[in-house]
Amino acid sequence: ILITGGAGYVGSACLRYVAEQGHDVMAYDSLVMGHEQAMDGHAFVEGDIADTALLTQTLKDFGADAVMHFAAATYVGESVENPEYYYRNNVSGTLSLLNAMRAAGVNRLLFSSTCATYGEQDGVLLDETSPQRPTNAYGASKRAVEEIIAHMAAAPGADLSHVFFRYFNVA
Repeated sequence: ILITGGAGYVGSACLRYVAEQGHDVMAYDSLVMGHEQAMDGHAFVEGDIADTALLTQTLKDFGADAVMHFAAATYVGESVENPEYYYRNNVSGTLSLLNAMRAAGVNRLLFSSTCATYGEQDGVLLDETSPQRPTNAYGASKRAVEEIIAHMAAAPGADLSHVFFRYFNVA
């Protein structure tokens, strides 16, 4: 299993858990926000999520059969100040990953989304069927990625199984 963002808070926790369950894991991270020591010495490739060629080669060389995708820009306030970065990193980066997965023949994906896709809905108990109305570029970029993945999985001849996790409180 390749874990993008494997040096980040959630990615590194999942990396350790999945390894403890007996799976072969490798982290892929740019280390822009992640920390190498968080990976506890697990296999690691330093690279940008936008580097499709490196992602493809990493998936092939490692023999990955699935991807857990945690690589993203994640600060709501920053996304309001610099929305272009969030769309470029989160949306374009995920397109790069999806293209690499297709080229490497990897067709299973867990996508780390966010409750920010729901926006602000005061007094409403939210679940997976609640309307999604993101109010910032972070939530909107994650919602856009969910839609892209769903469309790519539904395309004729597609063989992509996927699941979305929308966190409310990771800790």
